[in-house]
Amino acid sequence: MIVELDTTYTTIGNPISYSVKVQSPKDKIIQFPDWILEDPLEVRSSDFAISSPYQIGNYKLVFWDTGRVAIPGLEIQVLNEDSTFAYKMNADTMFMEVVSITEKDPSFKQSGGGIMPIKDPVPVKYPVPWRTIILSMSLVLLLAGIVWIWTKRLKKEVYFEEKPDYLDQPDAVALRKLDLLDGSGLLAEGDIKEFYSRLSLIIREYAENSLYIRALEMTTEEIRGHRIIFPYTDIQLEEYIQILSSADMVKYAKYRTSIEQCTKDLLQSRTLVQDTVKYWKISPNS
Repeated sequence: MIVELDTTYTTIGNPISYSVKVQSPKDKIIQFPDWILEDPLEVRSSDFAISSPYQIGNYKLVFWDTGRVAIPGLEIQVLNEDSTFAYKMNADTMFMEVVSITEKDPSFKQSGGGIMPIKDPVPVKYPVPWRTIILSMSLVLLLAGIVWIWTKRLKKEVYFEEKPDYLDQPDAVALRKLDLLDGSGLLAEGDIKEFYSRLSLIIREYAENSLYIRALEMTTEEIRGHRIIFPYTDIQLEEYIQILSSADMVKYAKYRTSIEQCTKDLLQSRTLVQDTVKYWKISPNS
């Protein structure tokens, strides 16, 4: 972990940059907090970036008192690949010398601590009433539009679209989406993250629509912990969880996998859909 300040000397109310660089473990997720500080410190803004092999948290800090001010160490949480808590790290405490504007710029002391000299009056320029002009033009355009629509009103024949007698079964929907994913060209383009995002969504939707289990709202770890509610065999459930875990690793932990493994997971997903139909679809002969 590396902590950097753009300066160690500033004035009251002047923002300074505070950044923390954390080297990302392969199987972990770095989570920067919404940093809340007490007086005399204030977090003005924050943003986060990735610059391999580091994840970087950038914060703008403002000081509202003079003297030697301690910046407490930032607490960073490290999560497992399934977004559960693993451990935390604390950055070192940093110190900042904060002075008043008069100390940094001696020109402000010319009054000897009294009232500054009165400046000459500034000529007043009357602003153009843009707001009134824009509102007036908008009103004219609105009235013109209402008149145009009123003159063009015609009775048109209304057509009602016939509703289908039945909806596609969950397995048909899932297999069709898997075929579209196979032909999307994402693997040829090397976009493995988008590939696994779609694959994970397809098999979660299939489980939710066929078994009425809220798989879309559950994490992979929650699915593992509630495996008893899935009617699948142990082997089928392990394959299902393994595909979801691979997708989590690629999406959240920046894990790189091979094209061959992507193709294998796609084939396993198709087989899983086909082999688990018997657990929810009622046979016409039954």
